Amino acid sequence: MRFHPIRSVAIVVSICAIAALVAGARATGSEAALTIGARLIKDLNPGVNSGNPIDLKVIGGAFYFQATDGTHGLELWKSDGTAAGTAMLKDINPAGDSLPSDLTALSGTLYFAANDGAHGAELWKSDGTAAGTVLVKDINPTSGAGSNPGGLAVLGSTLFFAAGDDSHGRELWKSDGTPAGTVMVADINTTTAAASSNPSGLIAVAGRVYFSADNGKNGIELWKSDGTAAGTALVKNIRPGSASSMTTLISGVLGNSICFQANDGTHGIELWKSNGTAAGTAMVKNIRPGANLSSTPNEFTTIGGTMYFVATNGKTGRELWKTNGTSASTSLVKDINPGSGGAGIASPHAFGTSLVFRANNGANGAEPWKSDGTPAGTVMIKDINTSAGFSSNPTGFVSLSGTLYFAATDGAHGLELWRSDGTASGTNMVADINPTGDSNPRYLTSFKADLVFSATDPAHGTELWELADVSPPQTTLVSHPKKTVKTTKAISKARFRFRSDEQGSKFACKLDSGAWKDCSSPKTIKVKKGKHTFQVRATDRAGNIDSTPAKWVWRVKRVG
Repeated sequence: MRFHPIRSVAIVVSICAIAALVAGARATGSEAALTIGARLIKDLNPGVNSGNPIDLKVIGGAFYFQATDGTHGLELWKSDGTAAGTAMLKDINPAGDSLPSDLTALSGTLYFAANDGAHGAELWKSDGTAAGTVLVKDINPTSGAGSNPGGLAVLGSTLFFAAGDDSHGRELWKSDGTPAGTVMVADINTTTAAASSNPSGLIAVAGRVYFSADNGKNGIELWKSDGTAAGTALVKNIRPGSASSMTTLISGVLGNSICFQANDGTHGIELWKSNGTAAGTAMVKNIRPGANLSSTPNEFTTIGGTMYFVATNGKTGRELWKTNGTSASTSLVKDINPGSGGAGIASPHAFGTSLVFRANNGANGAEPWKSDGTPAGTVMIKDINTSAGFSSNPTGFVSLSGTLYFAATDGAHGLELWRSDGTASGTNMVADINPTGDSNPRYLTSFKADLVFSATDPAHGTELWELADVSPPQTTLVSHPKKTVKTTKAISKARFRFRSDEQGSKFACKLDSGAWKDCSSPKTIKVKKGKHTFQVRATDRAGNIDSTPAKWVWRVKRVG
């Protein structure tokens, strides 16, 4: 390492990211740019076999997921983002897979469905400890098949979900985390013994949980609940009679209302809105006029007071639309793929004040797009895979500190981790995790100031990865003794000042053939006469160690 008060560092791998990405990991001015790449957190199932982490869920300073170590089945795991802090939380089913699913956070507690091998799939909870990972209640004790809780939704301090028992069928349940407080909210379908209403699509807004259900008389319709039997009711029989207006509730939140797709039997599957009252439940707009012709709106995403969705008016294919809940405001944003073909819009995600999504304009393939709600502001971010007739197929959009991350392929590399600031020049591959094929990054999850995800490489299989600073710090000597020091004393003192180009770095020093020892600047050492070598190296907060320590060689001469 050369002696120089200000060091310039060349970026040789991955990409340069803004300082905000890792909360002040490097400062501005003389501090070097941050190099971001991908790093394996832990090989959960050692070797080429896969741990297969899925369904990452953040609660406080940890995240939880389903995985296997190859010895135990698919069980509940917990991680703080470090290898040492990543471990199976509990072997819930010692005889097989507990298959924890529907991981949901409520008041600092994790709720999920799991099968311990004795009770079937039931509702569980965890406080982050093995002892605190317990069955909440055996809802269906008679058959041992489990109640199969699903569709977990949080309203205030209460967990709502669908579950079934042998007496009532599959109905709406709630829980406060105690056995006594885990009860059926209402037996909606009582037409026959153990008949099921099959609640689905649970969504909480403005003090209510909305869902679709079938009471055995009106078909599958929109329902609501405040958590009491009396407050659980059919909102409106949208399609009069016993026919259903929906198969499941597909919806999104807009203010204190929900927008959803429904079929009233006359207009086809169209955009509807409800505030929880029969009078306030109405079709927003007949987007595709004609007897039983459907616009089939879905992919609902709200930014501010605008809800974006995908639909067709019969003239264009399935394209991007928007609404603020009124008929007049409901309009096509842009015909991205002109004509009736449709743009294949998928994976919508709110990125600041813009919507990002995957779309195909018919010329460039499926690529990342963004929209501010105007035709002019609806543009392709970048044609990542420029080969004619091929797509980058971006998926899994997630935001972290003003940067967009997703999986995509440029045709030269497989499906890998990419990042974007919303511009073509700022859209780059983060790392080629699997040089021999697809790393297929999935379950991208923002955790603290980091991004954690599942990915595949040839050496480890599918394991747990993180976005990381992969560049080592650079250590610089700021001051040191002269090349030759003359002294009349038997012992000479030498004082060194040093720095790192990354804030928060720690240092280790070494004198001559001695061992590396922790140190800080300034460092004063005592030496006898003769030739000496002082070395210092920095370790950054990501654990990267400077492989080229700063070094100073000098000689002490005894005179007089």
